[in-house]
Amino acid sequence: RTRNTLQSLWLIVEEAEVEVVVDREVVVVHREEEVPPEVALVKEEEEHLPCRRTERVLPEVEVRRRCRRLEQAPRVEEAEAIEAAVLRPGVGEVAQEDRQEEEGSLPPRQRQVGSKSRVLSKLLPNANGVFVAGVKRPSYGTLGVPVDVIVNCFLADIPKNPIYHYDTILPEDKVLPQKATMEIIRKMQEQNPTIFTKRGSYDGRKNLYSPIKYSFGNQAQYEVNDGGRNPRRVRIQFAAMINPTSTSRYVEGQMSHDEQILTTLNACNVAIRMQPIQDHPFNARSFFTRAETKDMGRSVELWRGFFQSVRPAIGKMVVNVDISSAAFYKSGPLIKVCLEYMGRSPESDPVPVLSGPRLDARNRRDLLKFIRNLNVRTQRNGESRVRTIKDISEKGADTLTFASDDGGTTSVALSKTAWVPIECCDVVPGQFYRKTLTPDQTKHMVEFSTLRPDARLRNIRNGLQQLSYGNSAYLQDFGINVDANPMTIKGRILPTPTLVYGRNSTIVPRDGAWNMRDKMLYRPERITGCAILIYDGRFRPESERHLKETMYAACQSVGLQGMPQDPPVLRKNATGGQYWNHIKELGTLHKQVKGTMPNLIIVVLPDFGNEDIYVRIKNAGDIKIGVATQCLKAMKCMKGNLQYYANVCLKINAKLGGINVVPRRDSVGFVRDVADPTMIIGADVMHPGPGQAARPSYAAVVGSVDAEVSKYIAVSRAQGSRVEMIEDLADMVTHVIRKYMQYRKDVEKTANPAPRRILFYRDGISEGQFKECKEKEVPAIFTACDRVGIPRPKLTFIVVGKRHHVRFFPPPGGSADRSGNAPAGLVVDREITSSVEFDFYLQSHGGLLGTSRSAHYNVLVDQNGFLPDELQRLSFSLCHVYARATRSVSIVPPVYYADTVCARAKHHYDPDGAYGAASDSMSQVTTTAGNDQVENMRRQYQPIHPNTGQHMYFQ
Repeated sequence: RTRNTLQSLWLIVEEAEVEVVVDREVVVVHREEEVPPEVALVKEEEEHLPCRRTERVLPEVEVRRRCRRLEQAPRVEEAEAIEAAVLRPGVGEVAQEDRQEEEGSLPPRQRQVGSKSRVLSKLLPNANGVFVAGVKRPSYGTLGVPVDVIVNCFLADIPKNPIYHYDTILPEDKVLPQKATMEIIRKMQEQNPTIFTKRGSYDGRKNLYSPIKYSFGNQAQYEVNDGGRNPRRVRIQFAAMINPTSTSRYVEGQMSHDEQILTTLNACNVAIRMQPIQDHPFNARSFFTRAETKDMGRSVELWRGFFQSVRPAIGKMVVNVDISSAAFYKSGPLIKVCLEYMGRSPESDPVPVLSGPRLDARNRRDLLKFIRNLNVRTQRNGESRVRTIKDISEKGADTLTFASDDGGTTSVALSKTAWVPIECCDVVPGQFYRKTLTPDQTKHMVEFSTLRPDARLRNIRNGLQQLSYGNSAYLQDFGINVDANPMTIKGRILPTPTLVYGRNSTIVPRDGAWNMRDKMLYRPERITGCAILIYDGRFRPESERHLKETMYAACQSVGLQGMPQDPPVLRKNATGGQYWNHIKELGTLHKQVKGTMPNLIIVVLPDFGNEDIYVRIKNAGDIKIGVATQCLKAMKCMKGNLQYYANVCLKINAKLGGINVVPRRDSVGFVRDVADPTMIIGADVMHPGPGQAARPSYAAVVGSVDAEVSKYIAVSRAQGSRVEMIEDLADMVTHVIRKYMQYRKDVEKTANPAPRRILFYRDGISEGQFKECKEKEVPAIFTACDRVGIPRPKLTFIVVGKRHHVRFFPPPGGSADRSGNAPAGLVVDREITSSVEFDFYLQSHGGLLGTSRSAHYNVLVDQNGFLPDELQRLSFSLCHVYARATRSVSIVPPVYYADTVCARAKHHYDPDGAYGAASDSMSQVTTTAGNDQVENMRRQYQPIHPNTGQHMYFQ
């Protein structure tokens, strides 16, 4: 088989278990720590716990002793010094007033030395002593019509007995794959049954959680036989004992979130997944089965799976269960997998495609990119071994030779690193496909993931059988029982805002949608000149005539003035790279015919293979020339009716600086207050895709400039790769504030154009990053105000989360729209939200396909003192003024716009420059070279043209 007549490719492979990067760092938390007495535990029943830093208060005897010291202090300075040493900052109501006093928001109070009541008020526990990452919930909302909804959360018991936390350390040269470490720890417990009488739950890295303390003491080492040549040595060390009672107090709103609570939740999350991941592929919090699959083409298929996560809620702990999907390599003979990837039938003759002499360098690189790091099983002399593909040979098996041990040559080389004929390899099942999906594969992913609400809920219920919570020994040992039925909770349907169009005509949406028939744009901008550029050779004269006539009629119907009935047309081939010159040539043509330069270019693109043309047109119009461009696909133009072109007019008007629709004043009273003008800002960060580490992340900030908060301008920057915090936020906010003040002064003729209030919506950060965001981005906003030279506005900073798995379903006979989803305007701020923080779920859009996903709003800063009803209604109303649609959207428009601006980052590079194509090959570089490349791409990121930067060019 090593000298077969196929002249097949050979693969260089490695042992699968040693393929990943080194990470030897181990942090050991010892049981006993030297802890200052002021942070010791209080309750008698907790005295058996290890001394760890907590948010608890002093024992009463210590309080009284230190109060006496304060009463006897001879000088004010000394007394304050003692008080500062005794009192832990941030406990109690008075401590909060102290911070406000320092910030200048409260008048200074007269300190009294020896005031026992004041000291005690700082030290005794009360509700105000609970600290949050953001803002404490002021109250619950009441606005709207109450409804019942089913949520994909299942009640779960909080463990009552202590949880024992162990560090597990595998002293290997390289960190093993998570699946391998899980197997090693499983066998360690099986091979030592007298020690591990109850199995611990292992997270695959270094944490093992047990319902009992093991008899080996604080540390032990075991040799584990996992079937390899040498046994594995595993060192296990006791780290801490966790008291789950703190989690019970936290969900009741009586305790701050601390390390004990986080560890308890981590232990529960590890325990619930132990049973299903024994037999199924898994990632962070999901596992997948082949029970339901879909072929995506090119040797990739989709598997259905289940996401699960333990979360704290109000007065309870819940398990959030949802449907998930993931792409996997197809299993089976590698030669068939490669043939299908190359666009051939898996059963076709491989010689013309995969033989060494016939596979050119370009196809070889493409194939290697697809199968690199893929695990395959090889057979030799009856021995089966899993190896990892590292390279593809240029020669076939009939000509490839190796140096033998005796100094000669041989055609076979099988060792730890070996060349293996491609037809001798089988792809191991259950391997995730982590490469970037093609547009066609993305379409398959969306179709597979789209389930109607009733079907999704049914799949979730059925998934509980595979999750096997009731049969899990791990959950039983921890004392965690999970309810078999999803929760039914209370929600509210908020009042639908009234929208205002031109001539003060109004409309009230229904189910998140409305029709613009007989409506004029609120503030249409004038088209001072328009020309058409056609790149599709099949776009015939009659299609051109239809485009002109229908576009003109649509502009007239919505009040968009200035559209010529017969604009100049330029036809060009969709080849080459001179698109910038094409637009300049078209502008010159328009000037010759009309006497002026156009402010709008309509571009007709081919239906297929138009991505490169689109990027080049946008780079030319938005970056280099500064003219609005509207791209349309040829087939859409040919078949488009008046409604289609009216929708195009919405985009054109926004790009030219007009306003399409505004909410009526009573729907957004907060932002329409003339005495306190409000600016709304949205921000987002987009990171490079899988396998593209050598590219920067892109940040965008979008800010409103008008009193109706419907017209926005944007600024974007390239920043460090996968850096979540916006590095240049102060500069970017400075830019949008100046544009706001300029518009208010020049267009709206406002005497005092500075904003008095800022409503900042931030997308893209997780709950674990709230603290960092508050520490870095909030000060950057105030720095921007200082740079502009205006008084610092009152700031409300809200994080908008989209990547969560909470879904709401109408109960049988309950309120639902035509898609089967809960109606637009559903808000939930009870039962499954935070027990102490100001957050809520808002499902602001009507359903179209599949199950609607709500947005999760978390308030990190609120100097404006919003009540829940005010903020929820304002956010819902804003979702109705997304410029390019006559439907409400799922997140507030400034965040939506910021996301769109990030996605257009590739338009900011010279299409013919080093990074214009943004090819995937840029990722195959070393770490140092990758850092250099990121910096080069940051420097070559071109800013938006000043002309287009004044308007919503990103529509």
